Amino acid sequence: MEKGVSIIMPVYKPNEDLLKMVLEAVHKQNFHDPIEIIHVEKGLGLAESMNYGINKAKYDTIVTLHQDCIPASDDWLQKLIDPLQDPNTVASCSDVFDMELRKLYTPGLDEKGCAYKRGILISVGLFDDYHFLNSGEDADMYIKLSKIGDIAHPGCVVNHDHPGYLKAEGYKRLQNANTWGCLFRIYGFGMKGWWKPIIKANIFNWGYFYYFWRGFFKKKQDYKR
Repeated sequence: MEKGVSIIMPVYKPNEDLLKMVLEAVHKQNFHDPIEIIHVEKGLGLAESMNYGINKAKYDTIVTLHQDCIPASDDWLQKLIDPLQDPNTVASCSDVFDMELRKLYTPGLDEKGCAYKRGILISVGLFDDYHFLNSGEDADMYIKLSKIGDIAHPGCVVNHDHPGYLKAEGYKRLQNANTWGCLFRIYGFGMKGWWKPIIKANIFNWGYFYYFWRGFFKKKQDYKR
C-alpha cells in the first residue's frame, strides 16, 4: 500500500461546530504524508462503522478519531503514529483530556485517537461487530492486541468534549453496564477489574443490574439510547 494515513471517523448526529473544530485540527497537522479522512455516516454500530472504514482505507496506517475529540497539538498525528515503526508495537493510543472535568487520563485503547497497523487489525478479525453494537469493541480489541504485541502511549492528547462521559451518568451508565456484562461473559475472570461491575450489578441498583445481566446472558452489547 501507499505511504499515508487513513483516519476513520464514525459520524452520528454530530455537533456541527464541534465537528468542524475536529476537522480543522486534523487539517492543521504538521504531517507530510498523505491523509485521507473517511467519514462513516451510514447509521451503523460503532464497531461496524470502524470496520467499514478499515475496509475502505487506502493506507496501511489506520487512525480512529471520534467526532467529539479534538487533537490538542499540531504534531498529534506524527507523535501518535511514530511508535508503529517498532515491529513489536501493534497500536498507539492518545491520552484524553476530558473537557468537562478538566481531567487528563490514559486509556488502554479506546478509539478516541488511536493508531493501528491495518494488517494487524485484519489478523485479529477487525473490531467485533457481532457482540458489540456501540460500546465495548475497544476493550475487546485491547485484550486481543495485548496478547500479540505492545500498545504504545506516546503522550499525544485529544480533547474530548462529551459532557457526562466520565461521570457515567444517564444513558452512559446503562451502556457501561451492558458492555461489562457482555465482556464478562466472553472473558470471565480473566478480564482485568472484573469484580468492579459485579459489585455494582446488584438488585438494589436496578438499571445497572438489568443491563449488566442482559449483556451477560445475551452475550451481546445491544443497549441503545
